[in-house]
Amino acid sequence: MHSTLPASIDEIASWHAVLDLSLRYAEGIDRRDWEGYATCFLPEVRIDFSSFTHRPASPEPVPVEAWVAAVRSTIDGFAATQHSITNQRISFDSRTTGRYTAYIQAQHWADRDRWYLIGGWYENEVRRTADGWKLASVTLHQEWDAGDRALLREVNRR
Repeated sequence: MHSTLPASIDEIASWHAVLDLSLRYAEGIDRRDWEGYATCFLPEVRIDFSSFTHRPASPEPVPVEAWVAAVRSTIDGFAATQHSITNQRISFDSRTTGRYTAYIQAQHWADRDRWYLIGGWYENEVRRTADGWKLASVTLHQEWDAGDRALLREVNRR
């Protein structure tokens, strides 16, 4: 039987830090804390939201400022959002590299009667830096959606 339990105090501390990173990612979006959200990432990050955008992901990393601006341009147009991240499975390749998967439900509310909801899971890579664990790669695997996807275009125009 394969055990995923941490093997050392350092690994336990790292596991907790990566779990916290996952939660800060969602919290930064929903609280519109763009400075805090930016601290979740390396200066350049690989992003693959192709399952959501239906366009190929860039093979090149993007500057964190560009990624945060792209997310902000959509999220700020909604009255409210709630990104629930659960079922994190965290593992480490070394003392400085790791990965985790986590389920996501992301609610986007324009108003009480107009909303868009997506569900799926993240597959992310993390790196330990002098400032703690950071996201190096974020891949969204969207499995389903509900509501009005056209709201994404509408709020981007606001």
